[in-house]
Amino acid sequence: MRVVIVGAGDIGRELAENLIRRGGNEVVLLDADEGRCEQLADELDALVLCGDGTDPELLKKARVEEADALVAATDSDAINTVIAMLGSRMGVENIVVKLNDVGLRAACREIGVTKIIAPKISAAAEIFASLYGFDRLDFSLVVRGGLQLREMEVAPDSEAVGRRLSELALPEGALVVAVLRERGERALVPRGETKLEAGDVLLVLGEDEGALERVHRVLTDSQ
Repeated sequence: MRVVIVGAGDIGRELAENLIRRGGNEVVLLDADEGRCEQLADELDALVLCGDGTDPELLKKARVEEADALVAATDSDAINTVIAMLGSRMGVENIVVKLNDVGLRAACREIGVTKIIAPKISAAAEIFASLYGFDRLDFSLVVRGGLQLREMEVAPDSEAVGRRLSELALPEGALVVAVLRERGERALVPRGETKLEAGDVLLVLGEDEGALERVHRVLTDSQ
């Protein structure tokens, strides 16, 4: 698999190391920090290019159009979104974007981003696991067991805005396990009395696609 990673910070570097360690992968790393690039070029069995990840010429030099996957993992949500847009225009089908804030999620979906990685949402899941006494919440087991985990945003004109979770007609087979608020700055453990606000992002566990779709309608149907 050929993977182009833009942003060689902690996440980008760790991903590159894991891909290289697994074997059978061709890894290309792009970063704007010249010193970091020189270090990584010496340490990793990967092609390391230094420059602006939003520069189409640099992306062409990395042969992004031939990549099986493009990962935008810089520290800037705006830059990651632009990289995703350029990758989409260059025909990359599998695009993964890291977002620190939830504000650009809708834009990334419109672009056609395959997967959005939100560290704060992952942190919310860890908090949930800790509060309920789990050492670690292994969502891979959840998926194998037939459950699905989905992120859903409360629409600004939704009937759900201002209402408590206990007042919503959530279907059986669906459970809200975390609420992210204030553009991801706060992670809440949901309770019956938790009032939803426009822009809240809910982490929802569902038994099947139908249950998740019904929750989505509750959170997006207009008043």
